[in-house]
Amino acid sequence: MRDRHVRMLDLAVEVMNTEDPEHVWPLLTEELLAAFDAELVVVKEEPWTRERGRVGLWPPQARLENLRHDESVQRHIREGYPFADRYTGDQDRTPLSAARIAGARVWRHSATADALRQALGTRHMLGIPFPGTGPHVSGFVVHRSGKDFSSYDLRYAARVQPLLKAAATHRSLLTALRADAVGDRGQHANHSLAVPLTPRELNVLHLLATGMSADAMARRLGISSRTVHKHLQALYRKLGAADRLSAVLHAQNAGLLPNNAGPARPRRPQTGTRPR
Repeated sequence: MRDRHVRMLDLAVEVMNTEDPEHVWPLLTEELLAAFDAELVVVKEEPWTRERGRVGLWPPQARLENLRHDESVQRHIREGYPFADRYTGDQDRTPLSAARIAGARVWRHSATADALRQALGTRHMLGIPFPGTGPHVSGFVVHRSGKDFSSYDLRYAARVQPLLKAAATHRSLLTALRADAVGDRGQHANHSLAVPLTPRELNVLHLLATGMSADAMARRLGISSRTVHKHLQALYRKLGAADRLSAVLHAQNAGLLPNNAGPARPRRPQTGTRPR
């Protein structure tokens, strides 16, 4: 298990340093496939219904023809049995296999297991939901043939949940940055700095421009407030800014942010206080 943890930590560094949101899912899913000796991973990042919702399958080429031409398989995946009933609205989102939730015999004879076995060739599923509560559950479902997921697999999945959540948040922020009209110019402007901002520092800058507090940024990014403050100090140094407001103004002048960045102007911290 130690090797799996070391690989995932190395992966976390690689994910947080990427500037392309399209690189995040391949990096994560390749590691999940290796760590769990699995055949494929379903990515659930948006609300699904029986009729709508993109089925994200990794590796992308894995048995896609079966999914395209068999809507019943897509429906079973979207319904999320037995994970949807287990995790929706529940504060306990501990990773579990389908057989452990439904019972080995019930799962084995279920319509979902039969459909996935015939279309994808897999027999067992492991749900790794992102931590949190609410009606919408996001995360990964790992598929494999052979034996059910072990207790060691479940403990590993629970350990990497926060990391997976942080990586997904990082991907969302990169996507938002790319969607900005200033995206291409901002990337060029960043590389024109004497010391360019890292992707994580760009994420913090993007949130800083909305007037968000350090604690709120920490919750959004899935990191500690102390780490946010370190990123803020690095931002100030690289932008030649003294505080939050001047950092945003300097970033706008440099082309890193649009001039109308964010709905609220960040507040200047009081003299002698730590930047928040």
